[in-house]
Amino acid sequence: MTKVIILGGGFGGVFTAKHLKKIAPPDTDIRLISENNYFTFQPLLPEVAAGAIGASDSVTPLRVLLPGVRTVMGEVRAIDLARKNVDIVQGSKRRIKTMTYDHLVLALGQVVHLSRVPGLEEHAFPIKHSAHALRLRNHVINCLEYADSVDDPQIKARLLTFVVVGAGFSGVETVGEIKDMIDRSLKFYPNIAKADVRTVLVEFSDRILGELPEKLANYAQERLARQGIDVWLNTAVKSASATTVEMADGRILTSSTVVATIGNGPSPLIEALDIEKERGRLKVDRFMRIPGVDGAWAVGDAALIPLTDTPEGPRDYAPPTAQFAVREGQQLAANVAAQISGAPLKAFHYVPRGAMASIGNYRAVASTMGVQLHGVLAWLLWRTFYLGMLPGAVTKLRVVLNWALDLFAPRNLGQVQEVKKPSAKYMRFSEGQEVFEPGMIPDGFYTIVSGSCRLEIPRDDGGAPYRRDLKVGDHFGERVLFRQQLRTGRVTALEDSRVLRVQRDDFWRLSSSFPMLEKYFKNYIAENFPEDLRPHVLGGTERDTKTPPKS
Repeated sequence: MTKVIILGGGFGGVFTAKHLKKIAPPDTDIRLISENNYFTFQPLLPEVAAGAIGASDSVTPLRVLLPGVRTVMGEVRAIDLARKNVDIVQGSKRRIKTMTYDHLVLALGQVVHLSRVPGLEEHAFPIKHSAHALRLRNHVINCLEYADSVDDPQIKARLLTFVVVGAGFSGVETVGEIKDMIDRSLKFYPNIAKADVRTVLVEFSDRILGELPEKLANYAQERLARQGIDVWLNTAVKSASATTVEMADGRILTSSTVVATIGNGPSPLIEALDIEKERGRLKVDRFMRIPGVDGAWAVGDAALIPLTDTPEGPRDYAPPTAQFAVREGQQLAANVAAQISGAPLKAFHYVPRGAMASIGNYRAVASTMGVQLHGVLAWLLWRTFYLGMLPGAVTKLRVVLNWALDLFAPRNLGQVQEVKKPSAKYMRFSEGQEVFEPGMIPDGFYTIVSGSCRLEIPRDDGGAPYRRDLKVGDHFGERVLFRQQLRTGRVTALEDSRVLRVQRDDFWRLSSSFPMLEKYFKNYIAENFPEDLRPHVLGGTERDTKTPPKS
């Protein structure tokens, strides 16, 4: 049996798995590992943010989409290309499970990376996942609700100023949809006039939609301006705060809403691999193999795939778009199946159908098959094209019904709030129940509120384990939180007990930002643990001082 593991549930990973299942030998074990149990159709996220379709209509369950493929919901912790295995974490126990493979497909895509601009990471709304789009929708509605009742004109202006950074496809579609949603909803807010709303699209380059012909980009910009959207070209964002966005040229916008469609970066797992990269993507050959690594392939945004070969090397590369990722996945599946069967591989080649973008108010721009379109006709083509790309007949039907309803019905302004998980929460453990055990990934720091617990740490040399009985007011779990390591001790409730748990990353942020607290824990560990059980380094080189450890 040949084992194929695909990491990532985006376009590249899903379409590789879907096609591979159809053409691979019957005894091929195909597993797709994703942190979520669904596939997100990202081109529809601006419409989710604007309430044109529901958040659930932009996602499809992986088990429904990939019959015959074993989908595994888990977090990838490590990739060992030499031993051909992958470590993943599943469930509340947070234990590491190792899976071996014959072929590995890296389809981890890219992650939101906004730290280059001060304040964006803390205050901007990204729009990469359905949860991001839903959060943005709730926030925009929140701004309208408060602005309708506030008396202070400065606060009202701040609430009604919406800033979108980045004028590529995602930025233009997001700003157009958000403005359309606001305009259509103002009739329900009698104290907000259309002139009170300010929407600004900020772009670093000298025009929007750089992937489209200039004529279409100019039309899109004119339409956005006609809809009341300010477009600031040749403008870089210098910084952001909770209430302002400052540009590099000194202009400052007072706003409660900044949406960032820029700042994509490589997955930390991809960065950690000792493989040649360029532009944050893994360099592969035209067959999507990773050179020099047996059984390893890469696809989608994680891969830099050459489209042409010249004596000087590749000249063009596949762009990180959904359209290309779908075709890459299909070709990669064919190559993996060919490798298993001993057949020749085929280089990736694809001529795109074109590019298109919705600009709101039932308008779009499109360049396809050498033809340039704009307006309502381009909008209909845009919807037809993306409907064809949507996976699953049921998902297609739901989206069509939502689109039809949106033509004449008002947008739903009810906020769908997610239940917020507190960073510190109380937990109850019955007598004899384990709080944690060796081998688990540290999940937090614990303080005993009532009851008592026993801490037991085995020693590497086989000697007597270290034991301590802990009472009300005592704490535990801090010893390994400052280091990238697994739990080595076991804590058991000696009686019915209640503890307060602070999540690992929040504990890390608090202790690293509060020197007296960090000093306390260093002294506490030195005073209460034998030398052989203390972390070798606490608050030093083993901890990244900028980014909290991944939990």
